[in-house]
Amino acid sequence: MKQLFLSTTVIVGLFAAPNIDSLQKQINDLQQQIKELKAKQTEQNDRYYKKVAPIVTNNHLFWSYDLRTTYDFISQTVSEWMDSSNVLHPSKSYTNNILTNRVILTGVAKPSDNLKATVKIEANNIYGMNGENGTWQNTPWFANETPDDITLRVKEAFFNYEFGDDFMFSAGRRPATEGYPANLREGDEPASPLAHLINMEFDGFSFKIGNGEVSKLSDKFNDWGTWIKFCAGRGYSSSTGKFNDNLGRNYARTTLENMDFTGFILVPYDNGQYSVWSETVWAYNVQGYQLNMATNSKTMKNFGNYFGENIIFKADGIGDGISDFLDDTKAFVSFGYSKTHANGTYTYVNTPEGNIESQSHSGYSIWIGANMPGVNDNDRFGINFVKGSKYWRNFTYGEDTLVGSIASVRGKAIDAYYNTQIIPHLTAGIRATYLKYDHPGSDGFFGMMTDPDIYTKYKMPYVTKATDIRAFIRYQF
Repeated sequence: MKQLFLSTTVIVGLFAAPNIDSLQKQINDLQQQIKELKAKQTEQNDRYYKKVAPIVTNNHLFWSYDLRTTYDFISQTVSEWMDSSNVLHPSKSYTNNILTNRVILTGVAKPSDNLKATVKIEANNIYGMNGENGTWQNTPWFANETPDDITLRVKEAFFNYEFGDDFMFSAGRRPATEGYPANLREGDEPASPLAHLINMEFDGFSFKIGNGEVSKLSDKFNDWGTWIKFCAGRGYSSSTGKFNDNLGRNYARTTLENMDFTGFILVPYDNGQYSVWSETVWAYNVQGYQLNMATNSKTMKNFGNYFGENIIFKADGIGDGISDFLDDTKAFVSFGYSKTHANGTYTYVNTPEGNIESQSHSGYSIWIGANMPGVNDNDRFGINFVKGSKYWRNFTYGEDTLVGSIASVRGKAIDAYYNTQIIPHLTAGIRATYLKYDHPGSDGFFGMMTDPDIYTKYKMPYVTKATDIRAFIRYQF
């Protein structure tokens, strides 16, 4: 109505104006009225958006979509072995081709600048029906990383709360797979734990001090890019289920103990190009299985405690202006150390000559790799080499490939990969992985898998070498 009134005023003024000066005055008055109306409208809009916009923004969960279709040709060679009738079976190779579909839906809500919640749900299925499932196929430690059925599972569900300029607290089902440097092969951002020592899912807490950018704790924190994150989690809860105890002791502790993790990630130096990262882990009451050779049955036992250390030297660009190729190359050297502290209470195996007591062992591993620019602008290719000792032990259950984990190999592993962008949001890649086991027991449960001599002494079957040639196409939005 006001706009109609203004338009009428203009028309009347044009016909009634006796001279140019009068007309100019009316135009000036009209412009002033328009200016005042705009200011009033802007004020009304500001009041509206200040009231409504935060409600709209803070009550939205923003989703992203990640679909990956993968083809794997796998080959595994099993050692010679002797059955219960003392019949010796020769070494044999097994091959297969596996098609999988993995979909991840990621939801993020950020009601304020210092509070963010994230949830990831995933289905990772083998094409068609999967004929046989292992006893621990869907264990929460690695269920999302083990292709199986089309069931949607919670991969991550946690929040980050930042307070002050230097502190962050987080709780929930934490991101714990594809940490650095395993993420480089997938083309993803790294998760929190370092993948050389831990590459399995877990529920827990973290508390971070320093952010590596601007810290008020100390000038040295700023100069060196220093930060530290303390972590704790539970890998196994010793409890009965609801109504699982005829005495009514719901969720009471069983004969096993709770298995807990504690540790910290320390970055003493990070200048954006060169950095040193470290991870220190303690695990208590580590669960594993004990095999009874007479009955071929397995029971879960508490095998004691664990200590692990990982130090990574990494470069995000080599040199300064030597070449565009080196400027865009990521390289790293990672050292891992493990120490199992056996409690001696349980045995590895009920052998014909009696029980074998569990023992404490130290192990080590080295992982060297590089991720480099490819032919096209958004292409990347890389190579990894890993060598692990006889008693090297980390927390991963074969999440790296379908045939096993290069991070946990007791022997040697090498893989090479090439990832390319077809168009924005659509990528493809190929990877070839080879694992040569000098000692058995990699990426398996604690217990028997902790002692390689059990397999060779009693001629039990184990994989001596394996390959996985993988091709994928992936859509992300």
